[in-house]
Parts: sequence; C-alpha cells; structure tokens
Amino acid sequence: MSPTTHPSEFLYAATQNGITVFPLNASTGELGFGVLATSVLASSGALANMVSDSAGKFLFACSLYNSTIEGFSINSKSGVLTPISGSTLPLPGFPACDLSIDAAGRFLYIATSTGVLAFTVNATTGALSAIAGSPFSDGSVLRESVMDPSGKFLYAISNTTLNTISVFAINSSSGALTPIAGSPFQLPIGGTAYSIAVHPSGKFLYISFPQTEQIAAWSVNSSTGGLTILPGSPFVSGVVSGDAPNGLVVAPSGEFLYAWSGGASVFGFSVDANSGALSAMTLSPFTLNSENLAIDPTTQFLYAAHGNSVGGFNINVSTGTLTTFASPPVATAGVTLLAVVKVSQ
Repeated sequence: MSPTTHPSEFLYAATQNGITVFPLNASTGELGFGVLATSVLASSGALANMVSDSAGKFLFACSLYNSTIEGFSINSKSGVLTPISGSTLPLPGFPACDLSIDAAGRFLYIATSTGVLAFTVNATTGALSAIAGSPFSDGSVLRESVMDPSGKFLYAISNTTLNTISVFAINSSSGALTPIAGSPFQLPIGGTAYSIAVHPSGKFLYISFPQTEQIAAWSVNSSTGGLTILPGSPFVSGVVSGDAPNGLVVAPSGEFLYAWSGGASVFGFSVDANSGALSAMTLSPFTLNSENLAIDPTTQFLYAAHGNSVGGFNINVSTGTLTTFASPPVATAGVTLLAVVKVSQ
C-alpha cells in the first residue's frame, strides 16, 4: 500500500482501553498496525455490538458500564474516531447493548427492559435524537433486537423466562414502532432465547438457544412481518465439550451462519438460499476461541476476538470453512467487540 493510498475498510476492536482501529487490506484481509481510535468507550458483553451507517461515516456503540449510547464520526483516511457532540445518551432500564441501524442510516434502535429505544440519525453530523413515543413496547421485557434489511420490521427477544419474540412495524418516515397484531409471540422452543440474527435477504430469522444447544429458524412474511417456523427447525449444533451456540452472525453473502460459544468452539452452518434451512459444515464446530465475530462485506474474511488478540480467518467461498491467516493474531488488550466498516473515500 503506497503512502498516498488509504484503506477502504477498517476493523474496530472495543477493548479495555477504548476502541482500537486496524486498517484492513481488502484483498488479503490482513490487518495493519492498530492505533487507539478513541479512549471514550469501554464496552463489553456477549450481546453488545458496534454498528455503522452504510456510508461508513459514523460508528455507534453501547457502553454497558455507563448505560449509554456513544456516537463517533469516522475519519475516512485514518479510521480515527471523534465523539459526536450531544450523542452520548443515557439508556433507561437494562440494555443488552445490541444496536440496530437501518440500511439508509436514518434510524438507530436498542432493546432494553423498558422497551425499544429509537433515535433518528442526522445524516450530516451523526447526532442522535429520540423519536417521539420512544421507548416503544408491547409489554415485554426485552433484551436484544434486530432489524430486517428492508427496514420494515424490528424483532426483539424477551429478557425473561416467558420466552417470547416481539415484532414491530417501522414507520418509514418517522422511524416510530408499532407492535404487529398478536405481538409478543410465544417461542416454540424450550430454554432461553439468547441471540437473534436476520438473513441479508430479510426472508429468514434465526435465534440461538444455548441451553438446548439448538438454533431455531423462521421464514418472514415480507408484507406483515409474521413468522413461520421452518421445516426441520430447530437445527442441532453438534455441541462439543460443553460449548453451545450463543452469539449469531450471518455472512453478508447470506450463504453461511456462524455461532460463537464464548468457549473453544465456533459453529458453522451453510444456509439454503430457498428454504433458509441450516446444514452443519463438514468441519464444524471449528476449534476456535472467540467472544465475538465480525465478517468483511465480501464474505472473504472472518475475525475473532479473544482475550488480548484478534485472529483472522479465510472463508472458503464454496463451503464456508475457516482457515487461519498465515500471519499471527494481532495483540490488543482485553478485546471484546469487533466491527468491520467500509468507508467512502
């Protein structure tokens, strides 16, 4: 990379010291020298995350320690983060710190025990403003949510033994949420729902159940947001050594789903494009310590956070199997969260 060439992608790692940024080689996936992008945030938790708008102008994260949302503008050349004035916002209730942002970068949501908090995102500054009526609720105590790629619906799982899923329709103009008829819905699986993910097509929804070592799947009605359990669901994980699928991530291509256990295993599944059904990859589960995963937009590379390092893996485009980068993991103290951001130069 010449001195005048700037990376088009960055990997952000939330650590005990703040957020570290690594330039990412879009061709090889290799990570460059990491620098502290900001010392403002100290975020952690298996259900926390960091999200950016599609243009890569802003990064949003949730601080479990302070129960706040933090907003940053991204320097497109260096990846360094600058706190957005007025966008350190307190979160009422108990949040899992899992954020959702729509494809256009207009609305930001986070599920908490008081309901779903909703914000508009200023397209120029990234400043957040609460949407009228927020937080939105159907009476459930919520823990984690996800938005479908079309921006029409938001799905949230409960934080109680009631084991329900809430479905909200999103007003395309205001971002306000309205529970669809019948919400919340009882989940037909035993154990506690842990993590939720939506397929990039918006056609399928997945929820992990670590206590029963399964992943349940539904088809999504694109008109109503209603859910129908998929034939063959729930899908078994092939549990090994007591590990079970916790956090879920679907590859941007939609072909693969990965689940990290927080232990020594990462489970890999192929996704049937027509039915949404999951099939365990031949070498799954992979022996891989991970507390969080991130995949680049082209589904070529996967990154795993564990302890004091970030490891890189090549994704086989046909099978989804993972092979370790030739270069060793990069060191970063107390890494807990990862996010790959593609920026516009």
